[in-house]
Amino acid sequence: MHCEQVKSLLNEYCEGTLSEAMRERVQAHLRGCAACQREAQFTHALWRGLSALPEVAPPADLHARIMTHVRANTRAREAQQRFAFWRWAGAAAVAAGLFVMGFFAAQSDGVQAAFGFNAKSKPAIETPQPVQAGVFLEYRATTDGARAPVLEARMNREADAELRYTPDSKERTEPILVWSGRLQPGKTVEIPLQTLLHTSGERVLTLRWTLERQSRVLYVPAGYPQAKLASLRLQAKLSDALRQIASAYQTPIEWVPNGDEPLVVLDVQDAPIEEALQKLLVGSNYTVKRHGDFWRVVSR
Repeated sequence: MHCEQVKSLLNEYCEGTLSEAMRERVQAHLRGCAACQREAQFTHALWRGLSALPEVAPPADLHARIMTHVRANTRAREAQQRFAFWRWAGAAAVAAGLFVMGFFAAQSDGVQAAFGFNAKSKPAIETPQPVQAGVFLEYRATTDGARAPVLEARMNREADAELRYTPDSKERTEPILVWSGRLQPGKTVEIPLQTLLHTSGERVLTLRWTLERQSRVLYVPAGYPQAKLASLRLQAKLSDALRQIASAYQTPIEWVPNGDEPLVVLDVQDAPIEEALQKLLVGSNYTVKRHGDFWRVVSR
């Protein structure tokens, strides 16, 4: 089997849903391929982490929302029964009934039914409300008092996107696919990152978010308390320097590459993150902006 074939089957392999013959073929490939072994270990760790997540309680208003749909459907059936009776009441009565009734619509929480002469039920058409588009990071408190990062992505139109993770390793490794899919207008996709942090053992995750072939790099800290001041002395490529700053301050940084990755130098003592980033970018084609919980490094 080829690597791509094996990687496409890793979820089923970890879930145990592969046939015996296919499972043996995957295992045979894994025994001889170090890259796929790492991918399989990563997938196994994700499965273990997901299985350990607490059960999510349903929203408090779930019953009320369900009953709203039930009542709407009940009204629709009653209207249909009344219309069936009028059909047998004679042409004049039917004409009078339709004149009074005209077009009857029962609508409740997105459920709509329409009735008329030879009319059929029309499905509800939901118009997505405009949202603040982009990719965002939120830290949520866990039961043990820790802060777990969750990546949120939303758009006002359909768009293909993917999220990849680059391990912090001296060896050159291929980015690992964490999530891929199609964003829907007005809908938010949430990607929990706590399991990935536990699996990697890193203070900062290096993630690449790609939306319709346009990429940005996200440096996501583990969620330790943020540092207001830090002392740093470094000389590195911009990507490595941003990662070190995100780790030192435990503050997320977003970098939008423009094809240029300069060598940068920084030497600060007890400096806030904004000062450190501004000094880091002196003489480069980049500038820094505050964007919610992110510090964004973008082209000038």
